[in-house]
Amino acid sequence: MTTMKRAVLAALLPLTIGAGAAPAVAAADPQPVQPFVPGINEEPELSAAWQRWQTKGIDDYVITVRLSCFCVPSDAVRTLIRNDSTRRVTRGERALSPRRGYSVDELFTMIRSASAEADRVDVDYTRRGVPKTIAIDPDEMVADEETYYSVSLTRLD
Repeated sequence: MTTMKRAVLAALLPLTIGAGAAPAVAAADPQPVQPFVPGINEEPELSAAWQRWQTKGIDDYVITVRLSCFCVPSDAVRTLIRNDSTRRVTRGERALSPRRGYSVDELFTMIRSASAEADRVDVDYTRRGVPKTIAIDPDEMVADEETYYSVSLTRLD
């Protein structure tokens, strides 16, 4: 990947993952979570974390994702997942489109994609297999284009 492509990827990644502007709408109809399916040649750590997550059988939760980068600061994105469907997405007091939210499966997909394209991806997982922190550095030779995600999950009963 060329340096220019990496720089463009670094600039656009936060926008495509939730930092850009979008119309404020509530999730009128639940949006199904796109399931993560590990591949044959998957990173062992990612596969093991996904397996731990799957064995827990958690379909109802609230996931909060905070993006940190050299970009405009914004509130964390809070996503309510019920029965593996996105029910509500908010940033602060503002309702967002369901496509702007996160699920654990979608974070696994994001980690896989970043690992294939970025120079460095560091992930810390909880004992449940949930990504706790994600650090993506598209190009180690370029300064200030890293993206960091902090994730917290609350299980709903």
